[in-house]
Parts: sequence; structure tokens; C-alpha cells
Amino acid sequence: MTTEPLLRLYHTGIIVDSLDNAMAAMGDALRLDWAPPLSSTVPLECPDGIVGREVRFTYSLQGPHFIELLEQINPAPYLNVTGGRRVHHLGYYTDDLRAAAAMLEAKGYRRELNGVDEDGGIGRATFHYNPESPGMWIELVSHQVANQIDGWIAEAAAAKGIAYASPFA
Repeated sequence: MTTEPLLRLYHTGIIVDSLDNAMAAMGDALRLDWAPPLSSTVPLECPDGIVGREVRFTYSLQGPHFIELLEQINPAPYLNVTGGRRVHHLGYYTDDLRAAAAMLEAKGYRRELNGVDEDGGIGRATFHYNPESPGMWIELVSHQVANQIDGWIAEAAAAKGIAYASPFA
């Protein structure tokens, strides 16, 4: 009997046109505070090959379950893959990214995007799609990425005096 890798849901990612505007509107309406926005430029493997992706993003400080807002500075990797670009994904973290990605693929969730590790293999995160859940991807993030996100949100919550419960513990 094989043991499948553990997956834990911790956020929902939403694509927005303006990160600042969305933070203000959603923060006010939903009583959410936000971590200071970060920018990321990482290569992603997509149907066009390995391309750069630039995104500006934040997480709600209230959670778990967290809300992630993403403003795509360069949306090119996402434009030719299946599904929508608004309510974008459910984010899970795992201690074994490659095994978890293989498990989802075996269950019919094709891998459409993934970070690239130094060895050219899957690294940091993957995005999977199943046509039975149109418009919604499953994102898997590695333990390494989860630790970075955890520290960032915890620090921002502490700076605002907001109690923080780690979804990664």
C-alpha cells in the first residue's frame, strides 16, 4: 500500500486588476487586514515552454483560511491554459511536492504550470486542472514556500497586533 502525500488547504487565490484597489475594497467590506504586498518574478513551465512570470500579491492576515490577492504584472504564462483568471485556485501545501503533483495527475488533474527547480524538475509550486471543475485550479506549494509565506504573514500580523494561527503547523 502506498501512502499519498498530505495536502492541506490554506488559501483561495483571486486574480485582481489592481492589488491596491482590491485590498482597500475587500479589506473594508470583509474586515480584512493585509500583509505588505510582495512581488515575485519566477520562471514557470507552461505549454509555451519556460517563461517568466511577474506577479504582485498579498495575503489576508485573518485566517486560516486565507485570501490571496494576485495582480498579474505579466500574465503570459496563464493566458493559454484552461479555465478562468478570477477565482483562480485553491492553494494546498505539501511536504512532498513532486509526489503530490504526481498523485493529482494520476487522479485526472493535469499539471498545467509548475515552478522549475535547479535540476530542471518541478520546484516551488504546481498548478493542476480538471475539466470537471472548470475555471478552478489546484495549486500545490512546497514546504519551502509554505515556510516563507508563514513567516511573512506572521510578521505582518504581529506588527498590527493581530493574533496569527499558522495553517502550516
